Amino acid sequence: MRRELLILWLAIAAVSVVLAALLLVLIRQGAGPQIVRATRQASVSCEALRAGAERMALAAPPSAAQAVLDLALRDMPGTEGGFWRTGPGVVAYAFPTYDGTGIKRDPPSAELERIGSTAQRALDSASLVTDVRPGLREAVVFAACPVDAQPRGLTAWTLVRVPLISPDVINPLILAVSLLLCMVVVSGVWLGRMLGRWRRQSAALQLQLAQSERLATLGRVSAGLAHEIRNPLGTMRMKVENALAAPAEVRDARVAGALESVLAQTERLESLVSSLLALTQPFRVQRERVDLSAFLQGRLQAHAAAAAASGVRLEIALEPALGAITPAPAWFDPVQMARVFDNLLLNALAHTGAGGRIELGAARGAGGAVLQLWVADDGTGVPVELRETLFEAFATARTGGSGLGLALVREILQAHGGRVALADSAHGARIDMELPWPTS
Repeated sequence: MRRELLILWLAIAAVSVVLAALLLVLIRQGAGPQIVRATRQASVSCEALRAGAERMALAAPPSAAQAVLDLALRDMPGTEGGFWRTGPGVVAYAFPTYDGTGIKRDPPSAELERIGSTAQRALDSASLVTDVRPGLREAVVFAACPVDAQPRGLTAWTLVRVPLISPDVINPLILAVSLLLCMVVVSGVWLGRMLGRWRRQSAALQLQLAQSERLATLGRVSAGLAHEIRNPLGTMRMKVENALAAPAEVRDARVAGALESVLAQTERLESLVSSLLALTQPFRVQRERVDLSAFLQGRLQAHAAAAAASGVRLEIALEPALGAITPAPAWFDPVQMARVFDNLLLNALAHTGAGGRIELGAARGAGGAVLQLWVADDGTGVPVELRETLFEAFATARTGGSGLGLALVREILQAHGGRVALADSAHGARIDMELPWPTS
């Protein structure tokens, strides 16, 4: 939802930019800006004509004047011009960019009077002079500048016609686009404020959700802890009561049995408390360079006797490159990871029958960026109802298990910056682990 709203806000921003550009274009199509641009173009063209005439020292040959005009005005779209002399009037004319058919060589008769008056003013002032003839459909911009090299009143002149959009048309368009732009901008601002408010509300809801999850987790842990403590206490109470109620001739034997049971249940409670403390205290990971082959062999030997007693075969599957001496051995806390493999092997042994097989494995993954570890068995597998909560505290299907072993595995992997997951397996169970592999 948040991503979609952000995309919508970006779309509104894009529409605002387009409307602003359209409004700028419409404003520039107004009479004032167009006449200013046309005046600048006419002035520049006139100065180019004067410079060309002075370089060629025009005297009388019309061909020379025509060449100057064609050369100076060919890159000035919509600009026509010529030379004017006191007495004869227009002595040369050109319109190189004329859109009609053929070459236009006749000066505009309707503008001759304004051309002559503008040229005379330029001669009188000895400087560039511009003039504008307004109109309903078009405005005509004139520019004239004296040719200093010619003492007989020669003046260069240019003319630019500016097609105008009627104010009755352009002004409503500008107003409509301005209102639309304002509406879009206001919508974008409103949406931005709503996004900010939703972000704050989302943060508050996430905090409440986290608190609820912590409370729910605390409830599950409390319920599991109460169950795990009550069972040993019930066993000890029953054994003691039976010993006290026994006849005198068998009381000593009953008391001895009760004390042994109390001692066994006390050890179970101590193990439970140690596991809980391990989960609640922060892990201090002390990474070392580890020879994976020797490490896995050590874990296999630690459980070899229990596996032999259960008729289970333990094997190691090691990527060949990891079994050799490499310049970059694995990098993790061997003590903590030994606890991980011990817990996983105990679970696997508990669910694998005689003749079964358990595999400890290691390989490089994700382009060499991670170390993949796993413990796989061909036993009874993980019940469907436990798959989602397998790594949570007190989640267990093993008789006599506390349900803290896999939770401890998850905490140790996370402390290393890694992860653990139950892999899909057709037979038995496979626990996959990933640890970061150092790049230097």
